[in-house]
Amino acid sequence: MLPPRRWTISALALLAAVALPSVAAPRLAEAQPAPDPKGQEDSPEVLKAREQFRDGVALMAAQDWAAALAKFKAVGQVRMNAQVAFNIAECERELGKLVSALGNYRLALAKAEESGATKVAEAVPGRIAALEPRIAKLKVIRSEPKPNPKATIDLDGAELGSSQIGADVRVDPGERMLRVMVDGKVVKQHKVKLADGESKEITLEIPAPDEKRGPTGDGGGAGPDKVEPGGPSVPGIVLTAIGGASLVAGAVFIGLRQQAISELDDLCGGDTSCPPSAQDTYDQGRLMTGLAEVFFPVGAAATVTGIVLIVTMSGKSASADAPSDTAPKVSFFAPDGQGPGLVVSGRF
Repeated sequence: MLPPRRWTISALALLAAVALPSVAAPRLAEAQPAPDPKGQEDSPEVLKAREQFRDGVALMAAQDWAAALAKFKAVGQVRMNAQVAFNIAECERELGKLVSALGNYRLALAKAEESGATKVAEAVPGRIAALEPRIAKLKVIRSEPKPNPKATIDLDGAELGSSQIGADVRVDPGERMLRVMVDGKVVKQHKVKLADGESKEITLEIPAPDEKRGPTGDGGGAGPDKVEPGGPSVPGIVLTAIGGASLVAGAVFIGLRQQAISELDDLCGGDTSCPPSAQDTYDQGRLMTGLAEVFFPVGAAATVTGIVLIVTMSGKSASADAPSDTAPKVSFFAPDGQGPGLVVSGRF
């Protein structure tokens, strides 16, 4: 196996024989890469790049252009010189990637002029002259009665910029895909087939903006009466919970009332005269009766009102600008000073 520097020179000479069949192999001084000023000539990355370069040359000889292209691109990540750029362009040309190949031929020419790689510099202009007439051109026109800033057009998955709309865009020959996108969704697509050197103009209809939505997609200037989607009615849930708790409390007080009545029956013996010791039980029974008479109606009213609110207001919420009296209000009071009460008011 040749030493590293001699191997590099030999590989590049072989590259010239494969990739430049019409010219002689470049002189050794032109073929070898520039020395590494940092002394990293034998770094693992460079050693691996040399191996990939050699593999790429062999794959080109076998006309496995896709695999060779991958090898040369990997080498270019480590060190891009005129020979590497030239071979990348050669592979891309064979694969029909003419636009990219043209760019890499021009890169190879620029690097060849910088490094003095005269054979590459002599070969590239002929490649460019033969390639440019083969590149197709596509002009895309937006047709939209009303401008839709949300609509974009992409070509083969790449969005066309505003400067490319209405201008000739260089594309590879073959079948190309145009898509109209709105909010990231495909609303229209169009296939176009171009031959070598062909120019076409395509007009795409752009959908009008959604009239129900504002230009920023926020609903178009909602006023005070606007109702936005929301979750379940919180007031309804609260009232239903209060009503349920009140009904449970009323049931407890009824049970205590019945217990007091049973105790009075035992103390009074079934007649209308009761001993003084029964007074506390009698007062407790009256209290339990009064509380039950309050909590049962309050619980029933709150439960019914809460269910109505849940059914009628779930999924809706008033705008921040809506009058405050549209929301249900709950207040407690003591009717005639006798005990607790509940008032629910509001507009539905």
